[in-house]
Amino acid sequence: MTSPPAPPAALAVIPVRVTYVLSALRPSLDSLFPERDSLSEARCANAAGLVCHQYVYRRDSLILRGTENRLQIDTRLTYRARVGTLGSARVAGCGYAPEAMRRADLHMTTALFWRRDWRIGSRDTRLVATLRDPCLVTALGLNATRTLQSVIDKQLAAFAAQADSAIPVAGDFRPLADSLWRSFLAPTPLDSTGTLWLLLDPQTVRVTPFVGAGRNITTTLVLYARPRVLAGARPATVDKPLPVLALGEGAADFRVPVSVELPFAELQRMALEQLAEETARQSVKVDSVLLRGAGDSLFVDLAVSGALTGRLTLVSRPRWDAAARELRLDDLDWTLQSRGRLARIKATLATPLVARAVRRATSGGRVPLGAQLDSVRTELLLKLNGTLAPGVVMGSSVRDVQILSVRTTPSAIVVQAFLSGQSGVWVQ
Repeated sequence: MTSPPAPPAALAVIPVRVTYVLSALRPSLDSLFPERDSLSEARCANAAGLVCHQYVYRRDSLILRGTENRLQIDTRLTYRARVGTLGSARVAGCGYAPEAMRRADLHMTTALFWRRDWRIGSRDTRLVATLRDPCLVTALGLNATRTLQSVIDKQLAAFAAQADSAIPVAGDFRPLADSLWRSFLAPTPLDSTGTLWLLLDPQTVRVTPFVGAGRNITTTLVLYARPRVLAGARPATVDKPLPVLALGEGAADFRVPVSVELPFAELQRMALEQLAEETARQSVKVDSVLLRGAGDSLFVDLAVSGALTGRLTLVSRPRWDAAARELRLDDLDWTLQSRGRLARIKATLATPLVARAVRRATSGGRVPLGAQLDSVRTELLLKLNGTLAPGVVMGSSVRDVQILSVRTTPSAIVVQAFLSGQSGVWVQ
């Protein structure tokens, strides 16, 4: 009876928490809202016929905060202004020495969302400009506060419109997402001989909505992959473009199941070389060796000739030695049918001889998978740590490596391992 085809590798879910430091937006926003400016001959006439001839302000630093899904921008202006009536040469002002400059508070909030081009978008912008001090032009007996309120409102509205265009330019996540995606596509060698490979095989990626956290906003890029370890030649790199952005959910920890596959082909070759040599002068000679799996058992089929012609079979149940962190194949024994055939002809082909050859082909019946899993852990951390771009730093840790199961397929022994940890990116 043959084993069913091996199922696809288990799906790994790797959430990468991205912390975007809001100060990264400040240079772009500062360029839209100069710290100092002077507006001459501004058009700010109102129903009373006032004209603002001059408006000078100084702005404090922009204060950026994240709350829920919104970006909040606050600053304070100090200003002075000269005003006069239409057609009149009389001009007076407020905020000029010996008076103190007048003060105004500016407040803007905008909702942040993911655009389909992997950029931060903003919408539902809300604006509040509050003049803390009145502008009383005593020389004219007029109150210009409402006129100046209109000027500042227009200034804030213009800044908000420009900010809606500038935020997507500064908040571009596509290079980060594409860099992570491509690093997962490339096979990674786990040994110096290039015969053992880590293949992560990414499937798709999702993102979570933005969440404000004071000076930062956070989101999570969730990579879905089917990692496995393969023995043999370097697997081909599959060129998959970064998927279209889609929303999803992300846990705090990543969970990476890894299938370590030990193909039978190499074990068969090594065991046959040794058995052919050692049985050359025996009454029963070994002509070929075939390894196959069924459920949790490994079968070694020997095609023999000489005093006995036909097929003999040994069976073993691979097991994981947690203390030594090794895969053990140390219980090889003949099946009942094979034992009976050997007993009838008193053949000199003994279990220890075959077991010794198989054990030699498997490093003494002990496959040091612990070291290979350490390599998987190391390479995964290399992919999930380091500087990805100027101002973009990634840090990750693997807390635990567990062995979940040992099974066989028609062509390999498969050890299912499990790695857990956390990963994060800081954009500043």
